[in-house]
Amino acid sequence: MNEQGYEISINLGDMFAYILHRWKLALIISIVFMISIGGYESYVQYDSIQNKYADATYNEMTREMTQEQITNVDLFYSRYQGFQERIKENKLYSENSLLMRINADNVSVLTKEYFVRTNYQGVMSSFSTIALDLDDYKKMAAVFGNDIDPRYVGEVVSLSGSIDKSGYDIDTTGGGMVLEMTSGSINDSYSGVLILTVSANSREDCEKIALIAEDAIEKHVKELKSVDINVVLSELSAAYTERVDSGIAEFQRSKNEEGSKLVTDYLAFEENARLSMNQQQNAVFSYLIEKDQEFKEQFSWKRYFVIGLLVGCLAAVIFLAALYICSPAIKSLDDIERFTKEKGIGVIIQKKKSGFFLNEFFSNWAKRIEFHGIKKTADNEAIAFICDRIGNICEDKKADKVFLVSDTECEYTKSVLEKAVGLLKEVGIEALTGDPANSLEALKGLRQSQVAVLAVTMKDSLPKVVRDEYIVCEENKIPVVANFVVCPQK
Repeated sequence: MNEQGYEISINLGDMFAYILHRWKLALIISIVFMISIGGYESYVQYDSIQNKYADATYNEMTREMTQEQITNVDLFYSRYQGFQERIKENKLYSENSLLMRINADNVSVLTKEYFVRTNYQGVMSSFSTIALDLDDYKKMAAVFGNDIDPRYVGEVVSLSGSIDKSGYDIDTTGGGMVLEMTSGSINDSYSGVLILTVSANSREDCEKIALIAEDAIEKHVKELKSVDINVVLSELSAAYTERVDSGIAEFQRSKNEEGSKLVTDYLAFEENARLSMNQQQNAVFSYLIEKDQEFKEQFSWKRYFVIGLLVGCLAAVIFLAALYICSPAIKSLDDIERFTKEKGIGVIIQKKKSGFFLNEFFSNWAKRIEFHGIKKTADNEAIAFICDRIGNICEDKKADKVFLVSDTECEYTKSVLEKAVGLLKEVGIEALTGDPANSLEALKGLRQSQVAVLAVTMKDSLPKVVRDEYIVCEENKIPVVANFVVCPQK
């Protein structure tokens, strides 16, 4: 397309910046598509499965069967569900258990003993059941690896111990001998050994986990003291060993055998069940199994929502790109260079208010693309710089009246022109502003001036109007001596 001999091109970088500035709209479009496509496709799939395995189908298949035959099929199906649930549980445990993951041929074991003296007989039970909570297990699981389920950490970390009565704690108020005590109390005293045991695949893991456990033990001691339970805890000894643990090896073997046996028993059950049922019963039995598996394995609503989101992102990009392309305004600095005849004397970029994190992130990214190669300065400094250059040009032209031509109603551009008029007035230059191509008052003001400077507003000024401004200036023999660019940040 040509506009008075100038070729208009689409700047892909500027278009991408335009899309980034409107990321909220893109997000809304993407979410709408995700919900619409994901919801619709999920419903279609669910409805298809429901129709395939509708009650009418089951009723038709069992119409000629006796109640005893139906009951027999239901019994086999219940046993099938039981097998499936046990196989699933065994698989889940085998995949997540820390005991199943430990190398039984080289188990690292760190053991620490603590001497405990207290007036509370149940202190050992308190340590073993309460001291380590889920938050501690989560920290320990992170030591083993990010894929570890914290609920299984208790298999390899334990707190245990025993406690016995060791004497009496005597509390007197008089401070004298026991025989002279007239008031105070005598309490039972207990002592014992608390044992912390950590098993892992390396000494480093054992030590890291032990530190987490020690912090939890100290915290629990403080909690007990806060409710007037006297607890004195001191470390006795620590030992680290590496060993072949036949107990863990046997446990792992038994769990693997249990899983294999479950599968073998299930296959034997299914074979015997089918042999004991007639063709019609087998068909109903297969129907029930297929229906169960169809919903578990084939109903994949997440996939459709992901597809909907991707389609929405693509649609948002296409929609915003179309808006950019169809916009009649001057879109980029490259366009301004094509549509203005005189040299550019500066760019004024509005400072945008900081928003929340995502808005700030996308906005900064877009501005880096949009104003690539342009040194950004504060708008007040940029206005002063441009006014100084206008003053220098007017001095060369021996002009003391200048007209700042602008075709936009943009509030930021108006504020920039007002500041420019004030700064020019300070150096003895009378400046007027307006759109002489569309305003009689502005046209009269132009005729009273000696030179004109074109102010182009990015994403707002129109190429046709810019052309008309030049024509009006030429008709009135007012030379356009320079131009500058205003970039509002909406």
